[in-house]
Amino acid sequence: MSGIRSVTLGTSDLSKTKELFENILGLNSSEKGDNALRFGDADLNPGTRIHFVEVPNNDYQNSHIDSVGLRTPSDSGLDEYQDILNQHQISFSSITELNGNMHFNFEDHNQQLFDIYSNEHNTGVPLGMPSFESTVNPLHQIQGLGPVILKVNELSITASILNKVFGLHIFAEYLPSEEATQVIQVFKIGEGGLGGELHLYEAENEITNQENEMIEQVEFSTNSKSDFENAKQTLEDIGIPYQTLQQDDSESLRITENSGISFIYTLDK
Repeated sequence: MSGIRSVTLGTSDLSKTKELFENILGLNSSEKGDNALRFGDADLNPGTRIHFVEVPNNDYQNSHIDSVGLRTPSDSGLDEYQDILNQHQISFSSITELNGNMHFNFEDHNQQLFDIYSNEHNTGVPLGMPSFESTVNPLHQIQGLGPVILKVNELSITASILNKVFGLHIFAEYLPSEEATQVIQVFKIGEGGLGGELHLYEAENEITNQENEMIEQVEFSTNSKSDFENAKQTLEDIGIPYQTLQQDDSESLRITENSGISFIYTLDK
C-alpha cells in the first residue's frame, strides 16, 4: 500500500471515543498502552488505522487536523451511517459532493470533524477488510481513511516539505465553499484517490501548541526503498531534525513541522 497509513488525534475522554468508534461506528479496536486506543478494519490494517491519545484537558481540541475522512464502500453506506448516528442522537450534515465523491460530516465530543465518504466512485488506495463482529453491516462498514484535511501556519513551507522531502505533488486546488477565500491544496500520496490525499490550507490565526498536547500525526507510506532513502538524505541535507522508528514490518521517518503537527513517512517492508 502507498497512501495514508494512519492518523493520530487527541481526545479528552477515551471512553467516549471508544463508544463512538467501536460501538456506534463499528470499527475494530485495540489498546495502545494505558491512555491510547487504535481503531481500524477487521485486521487493523495500514490505511484504516486511527489512533487516539487521551489528554488530561476537558477543553482539549485538535489544532491542525480539520477533518478525517472515513470511507464506506458505497453510497448506501452513507444512508446506513446517518441512520445509526440518528439513533444515537448525534447530529450530522446533509450529504454533499466533493470532487465526485459523496460524503457527510459529524463531530465528536471534542468538536473534531469526521467526514464519512462513499468509496463507490473512487479509485486508488483500496479499502480494508470488514469485520463480522462489528455492530455495523459488513457491506457498509468504514474500512479506510482519507482524505485528511489539515491547516498549518505557513502553507508554502509545509507544502515545500511535503513536495521536496516526501515527493508529494499538488494535483488539485479548490475552495471549500462559495464564501471561502482560502484555497485548499490537494497533495497526492502514492496510489491516490480518497485514501491517498492530503488537503492542506493556511490557518487564518496562528496555531499555538502546549508542549504536552502536540499529539496530532499523519502517517503515509511508500513501497519504494529508494524514495524512502532519498527522503532521509534530503532531511539530512536540509538539516530538518527527524526520528527513525523501527518495527518488524516497517521503518519510518518522523518530523514535526513548524505548526506542531508531525508527519511520519513509512517504508512498508
